[in-house]
Amino acid sequence: MNLRDIKYILALAETRHFGRAAERSFVSQPTLSGQIRKLELELGVTIFERTNRSVEITPTGQLILQHARLLMEQADAIEQVARAHQDPLAGPLRIGAIPTLSPYLLPLILLPLRQRLPQIKLVLIEEITETLLKRLEHHEVEAALLATPVSEPELVARPLFEEPFWLAHPRQHPLGDKPEITKADLEDTELLLLSDGHCLTHQVMEVCRLAERPRSGEMADLRASSLETLLQLVGAGFGCTLLPALACGGETPPDSPIIRRPLYLPDAYRRISLVSRRSFPRQQALDAFAEVLVSQLPDSVRALPNAPVVAVPDADETTRSATSVSATSPVLVDGAPPPAASASTKAADA
Repeated sequence: MNLRDIKYILALAETRHFGRAAERSFVSQPTLSGQIRKLELELGVTIFERTNRSVEITPTGQLILQHARLLMEQADAIEQVARAHQDPLAGPLRIGAIPTLSPYLLPLILLPLRQRLPQIKLVLIEEITETLLKRLEHHEVEAALLATPVSEPELVARPLFEEPFWLAHPRQHPLGDKPEITKADLEDTELLLLSDGHCLTHQVMEVCRLAERPRSGEMADLRASSLETLLQLVGAGFGCTLLPALACGGETPPDSPIIRRPLYLPDAYRRISLVSRRSFPRQQALDAFAEVLVSQLPDSVRALPNAPVVAVPDADETTRSATSVSATSPVLVDGAPPPAASASTKAADA
């Protein structure tokens, strides 16, 4: 058994197709198939159950693959240790982010990341929470920006900031006459929600202490797959919705059909954390990434007291850091000021 064979079984496990696994591994299909069969004979177990239509992983194979992923991470760690001797922050860094966060946060941090960490090759992946947790488990990303707590013992979370929820409603709406939006107002308002699979839907209902809406009636089928679609529905007069503060950035144009307003609810926020595996060997790179991220947060969100914070360097410091810390252009798989801090943020500070 060697690392090449381990790479082959991991490629087949991820693709479930011998042809695609061979292409990913830069070998012919007979070569990959023969090496995997040889490994199975050497171990005396069947890792993959093959049929004419599919490739499935056996229960024993699942256990073997768990160790295989750890083995490859440790092999990568050996290379990273050697590289870190020259530059501790050099090399690729795969970061996942949920869709309700990445379009609004990443534009704020990409340029500062490139300037402050020019040797990190940042790879950004946008997926829902469930998929990102699986990618973490399978060692397909190093860390993920999530808005839900994690309980897996092999994961560790770096709490970064709290993001209040804001209300978006049509300009001509009864709530427009309310000087403040309260929980009682929301209880009488049918909210437009994201489709199932997005953690934001559950968070909106939970932090605002609202009962789940019945899946019937005129608005039951209006569940969108993105925040932008929700805003389009609000603008068309179909109802109201709750948005994370970063999605409300910028000043609302006077002719906009949508009004965005802070909520006066102390608990109406979500907590964003950077979640990674405890076994990931380059924790220093994640610390550096988190520091830059927190330093770029607008006033509409609240950095947590224990979150890493980095001061903006002067010109000389920037020049010095460029010799030690890296980002090639990030790969995305897949002047108005920012809004003032919401009342919920102020309440949380109180």
